[in-house]
Amino acid sequence: MDYNSRMKLVNVSDYGIKSINYYWARKEQFNLSLDELNSVGIAGDETLVDAQIIPSLLRANEAFRKLGFEMIIKDGYRSAELYDLVRKKRYEIDGKENTDKTFSTGSMPHSSGFVVDVNLISLEDHKEVEMWDKKDWPEGIFMDFYRDKDDSKSIEYQRLQDLLVNNMQKVGFCLGKRREFHHFEYKK
Repeated sequence: MDYNSRMKLVNVSDYGIKSINYYWARKEQFNLSLDELNSVGIAGDETLVDAQIIPSLLRANEAFRKLGFEMIIKDGYRSAELYDLVRKKRYEIDGKENTDKTFSTGSMPHSSGFVVDVNLISLEDHKEVEMWDKKDWPEGIFMDFYRDKDDSKSIEYQRLQDLLVNNMQKVGFCLGKRREFHHFEYKK
């Protein structure tokens, strides 16, 4: 029996954790049709993960709330078919070089169900927290890009990224091999 047939995928929103399906929410940006998304198992704006990581996600979310934030899970389980579709679309839009820097189609870590992409929402204004400057794409999503910069925005981006990473590590997650500040793999 392969690993995927043993997964119990659940919707994180059913556990009170905010989430979106990254590619459903950005279907126009990536030129993805509803038919294409449906053909690879995406039928709506939900994030699925293996049920085994829910307790750790709940603990992380509670820790973030004590600090004035809550998590939003922006991506979880991806099928191999979704990886292939998105890779092709991203090559068209962002080019092969940028896509290959930020999208792991070889190892497909999200296909395990134990990987999430996370951002924070402020409990004060209920808006997603800006944790990097979009003009720094793609380098700005990598951990420590802002570490040695001394302008106030860069210092704040690094502080927020450190906060996110430290809290996720405390509940059993680690950064992925590419060290994107928002990408976490659960250590089974």
